[in-house]
Amino acid sequence: MRLSLLCLAVAVGLCACGREEPATGQPASQTPIDETRQVEKAADAGRPLSDGSLTQIVRSALESDSGLDARRIDVENRNGSVELHGSVESDEQREKAARIVHAVGGVRNVVNNLTVDSSAASGATAPGKE
Repeated sequence: MRLSLLCLAVAVGLCACGREEPATGQPASQTPIDETRQVEKAADAGRPLSDGSLTQIVRSALESDSGLDARRIDVENRNGSVELHGSVESDEQREKAARIVHAVGGVRNVVNNLTVDSSAASGATAPGKE
């Protein structure tokens, strides 16, 4: 009897170890790992992500970088061709934003229309945003 309870406890423990939990304080749908897996699953299945899903993943990738003010960056996507509009503080940030977006699975092309605006640090919002 004790042996079967021990085996049951070990089996439950092994099953629990195989599960991946989201980072503390983040819902499962918000974790970057889950977003990446969503892209990989869609690619494996041979079907592209919807424009809305890919746009959301790109925005999340930009927001996850503390060196960029993603509120000042607008993202447009059509069939994996992503356009960036808005302004950043430096050429380095402009290039960094393009690299981040290009690294997102499902992005085929990046059109970087970001402008460099040294007053971007003042906290003003991107054109068309309030």
